Amino acid sequence: MLKIYITNLGKYNEGELVGKWVELPCEDLDEVLKEIEVADGTAYEEYAIHDYESDIEGLNIGEYDNIFSLNEIAEKLNELSDYDKKWFEAYLDASGEDLLTALEQFEDHSSFYADMTLEDVAEELVAEGCFGNIPDSIANYIDYAAIARDLSFDSYFETKKGVIYLY
Repeated sequence: MLKIYITNLGKYNEGELVGKWVELPCEDLDEVLKEIEVADGTAYEEYAIHDYESDIEGLNIGEYDNIFSLNEIAEKLNELSDYDKKWFEAYLDASGEDLLTALEQFEDHSSFYADMTLEDVAEELVAEGCFGNIPDSIANYIDYAAIARDLSFDSYFETKKGVIYLY
C-alpha cells in the first residue's frame, strides 16, 4: 500500500492548503492532478507531496518526487509476492539505493535469507558445505557467532526482515 498527499503548491505558497490523499497505483492520476491544479478558478500547475503512508519499510518519498514515477513503482510493488516484498525491503535498507533502482535490481544483485539472523545463515552455509567438508568429530566446535561476524564484513547485512547478501 502506498498513499501520498498531493498539494497544490501555488495555493500552499499563498497560505491555503488544497490537496488530496491518493492511493497508488491510481488509474486516473491525471484527473486527480487536474482537481488539485485548479482552485478557485485559478490554474496552478505545480504540486508537492506533503505526506505519505506505506507498508514498505524503509521507503523514503521526497516532496518533489515525480508522482507518475511513484505510480509506476506502486504498480510494480503490488505485483511482488510477500516474500519478494520482504526481500525488496531488506535490499532497500542495506543497499542505500533509491527506490526505483532498488526495485529494478534487488533480485539480480542480492541473495535473501528471510527471517534469519547472521548466525542462522552461518549455520546454513556450513551445512551446505560452503566451508568444505567438516568432519563430525569437530562439528560441535564451530563458532557460528564468529562466522556471522566475518559474514557481516563481507556484504552480509542483518535487517528486520532477514539477512541480505549484496553482490
